[in-house]
Order: sequence, then structure tokens, then C-alpha cells
Amino acid sequence: MLADGEPAWLVAWRERDRQQPASPASPAPKPTYAPRDTFSFPAKAGVDWQGMIVPKRWDYDGCVRREAVLDADATPPRVVRKIGWQRCMKCRRPFFSEDVLRLRLCDGTDGCRGDEDRFT
Repeated sequence: MLADGEPAWLVAWRERDRQQPASPASPAPKPTYAPRDTFSFPAKAGVDWQGMIVPKRWDYDGCVRREAVLDADATPPRVVRKIGWQRCMKCRRPFFSEDVLRLRLCDGTDGCRGDEDRFT
């Protein structure tokens, strides 16, 4: 120890810092990427997060037009369901159905799908 009472490790540490040259600014760290063996789905135009190609809703056309919803993950794309305007089986009002084969009762504020008396 020195006369002023500093421990030996502190003296050695200060001398080491004086001996090291000032290093230039360190370069930015390289970004890390996922390994090449990971699998990711290719982005396809018009495909939603579930891998479906869903056409946009259109104005009322007299319940004539039907559009296919396609599964873009299958090759070739597979038809999952058909959407379009349809008349309610109970009240005969037109409504836009997300599945014309399975969804046949209208919904909304006065919709028939929410009726509690339909099973009585």
C-alpha cells in the first residue's frame, strides 16, 4: 500500500486505465437475424392474417351475386365458403351473409338470429 492508504488493487486499476489508449467509437452492433432454417409464410397480395382471400362487401344487388372466399394456403387456392346478399328465412329482409349456405337468418339491431323465441 502507498502512504496515503490506497489499497494495492486500486493503484493497479488506476495504472491500467492510464496505460490503455483511448479506443475509437465502437461500431454499431450487427443485427442478429433468425437462422436460415426457420419457416415463414410468403406474403401474398390480398391475403388476410388467416390466409384467406375475402372479397370486399358490395352494395345490394337483388341477392344475385355470390363470391368465393379462398384459402390461399392451399395450392391451388381452395374455396372455403361463398358470401353475398341473401334474404332472411324468417322476415325476408335482405342482409349480407358471410356464408350463404350456413348463415340464413339476419342479424343486427332487429335481427332474427338473436330471437329467443325461435326455439319455442
